[in-house]
Amino acid sequence: MSHDRQTLTTPNHYIGRLYHLALAKGLDADALFKQADLSPSVIDDVHVEVEIEKLAGIVEGIWDLLQDEAMGLASSPLPAGAFFMMGRATVHEATLGKVLQLACRFYNMVSDAYEMTLSEVDNTAVLAFKLADTSLDTSHLFSDITLLAWHSYASWLIQERIPLLAVHFPYTEPQQHDYAKLYPCKRLFNQEALKLVFSQSYLARQNVQSLDALKAYMKRCPIELFLKQPGEISVASDLRALLNRSFVTGFPDIDEAARRLHMSRRTLIRKLEKEGTSFQQIKDLMRQDRASYWLAQDGISIAAVAEKIGFSDAAVFARAFRRWTGLSPTDYRALHIRG
Repeated sequence: MSHDRQTLTTPNHYIGRLYHLALAKGLDADALFKQADLSPSVIDDVHVEVEIEKLAGIVEGIWDLLQDEAMGLASSPLPAGAFFMMGRATVHEATLGKVLQLACRFYNMVSDAYEMTLSEVDNTAVLAFKLADTSLDTSHLFSDITLLAWHSYASWLIQERIPLLAVHFPYTEPQQHDYAKLYPCKRLFNQEALKLVFSQSYLARQNVQSLDALKAYMKRCPIELFLKQPGEISVASDLRALLNRSFVTGFPDIDEAARRLHMSRRTLIRKLEKEGTSFQQIKDLMRQDRASYWLAQDGISIAAVAEKIGFSDAAVFARAFRRWTGLSPTDYRALHIRG
């Protein structure tokens, strides 16, 4: 994805939370927003797109004023400059896996905000952040920026956007639907830790960056955290777009999807495998997102939700939904439906 003027915006997922955080920490929130040239009218307008440069200015201002990259939302501060010093310590490592292993050691030494670990499970890499006290991050702002920062840094190191297979959250799913846009992968809530899950094969990828490149990257932070890295357009993202357009009329099968993407079935399968996913996984994710949305609406039966996403049998849908989310449709609705 190019970084032209038309792409330098992001959904207003952060601004309101940053404003109220600044107030809670005793900062002059209005002055921060004025300095970033942001109108107060955008604070709680979830429909507006915010310029990334202005959003980054707010984050940087809070970091500077608090001298804490955790923004006071963790049990222990992350000292100002910690992310840059981690980069200096790790940028010379040969592979992504070695960079992340050393980064875990670095962060576990400099702060008790979270325990950071890298593990390999069933052909996946799991980068986990076990927050010492999740109750301090009530708006989940620190969690969101932690995920952004590490996904950005890992992707930048290999100059390819790493497709996420799953993201784990140590809290209940929030009452908003931006998460499907922010994390177009499997999303699991009420988990033991914050986690990024991606294909294990990426750990062996070569680190192509240098100290000079790191300095330029860090100078652009936190703008870089909200930008898409080169390689964002992938076969998986193309397939998601195709399935999204086809949702009302019905999903194409894999052969038809491959034809519409101008490749053979075998090529589609191979490219999706290289990105750590599959046709069925992406189709299930699309169904999960739509089912989650409809289950949170009042006045529509579970059987009707099942039919809307392509299941003729409500019991089969219920089993599938439990497999996707860990909850039955009834339990999910009880947690999320608006009164």
